[in-house]
Amino acid sequence: MKDQGNVQYEKAQLNINLLFQKFNPFVQALALKLCHNTAEAEDAVQDAWVTVFTNSHQLRNADSFLPWLKRIVINSCHQLTRKGKRMVFVEELPDSDKMVENSVELKFEKNGDRDALYGILTELPLHLRETVMLRYLTGYNSYDQIAAITGVPVGTVRSRLSDSKKKLSKLWSRCHDLDATAFQRDQYWNSYYQEICPGAYTDPNLLADLYAHIAEDLKLVFTNGKTATGRSVFEWGIEDDLAHGSSIKSVDFCSTSGDLTVLKVSFSNSPDHPDHCPPNAYMTFLRKKNALSEMRLYHAERKIGSEFC
Repeated sequence: MKDQGNVQYEKAQLNINLLFQKFNPFVQALALKLCHNTAEAEDAVQDAWVTVFTNSHQLRNADSFLPWLKRIVINSCHQLTRKGKRMVFVEELPDSDKMVENSVELKFEKNGDRDALYGILTELPLHLRETVMLRYLTGYNSYDQIAAITGVPVGTVRSRLSDSKKKLSKLWSRCHDLDATAFQRDQYWNSYYQEICPGAYTDPNLLADLYAHIAEDLKLVFTNGKTATGRSVFEWGIEDDLAHGSSIKSVDFCSTSGDLTVLKVSFSNSPDHPDHCPPNAYMTFLRKKNALSEMRLYHAERKIGSEFC
């Protein structure tokens, strides 16, 4: 039988694991902003999470976790500088950008601000909401990457972000009486996709549930810009993956606002077909009446394999 100390330790580690899943995109974005270099940022993030895992017992107040985590990440970045690695600080953000980024961070610290943020995001037009979510809620802040995922020029991404900030600034001033309904609904969809996307490849019941979630007239937009219509196309893609021993290994992040969900997933391939699916992919899911009605796929590192993957 496990003693009480071991049980408490395992519970603490479980909580840290959940916090890692929740905050790692934010940590990656912060480190990249400080280091301005992807490789150095990854080193800093790894060092920071090691510190968190080994010192989590020192944290007595759960509300202090995010400020504590931010200090650890900043210290990790500075330590890399002292070791001789280059760190470049980005320019000061304009006030409108600070408002958006600060509100995104506050959603983790204050329930009222969190609920307000999720509430006002749903009031943005779909194309603006998708751009904001990719920029601020997924840990990705590259205009080039957002442009590739959304299929628009970089200049359009910039103009969409500018329009979004203006709209959010107006909405933010009158939204603090919103309740947690939007946040709770969005978290439901996050949990749903985090379970069903990888689970459908191994559990027939989850696969049937996934198929039932998809509209008959589903619209699919592929990496190369081609489109297809019909749930049968999606079902063929899953069957093709299974036939080649490929599957979604994990959902690396998942962010929902209203009827829109943005995901990044990682794939695994069989030894016989190692290039059937790319290492990872971005997906945007659009729902109508809770059914998946449009799906956009973007595979930045695709080499060869099926058109679906």
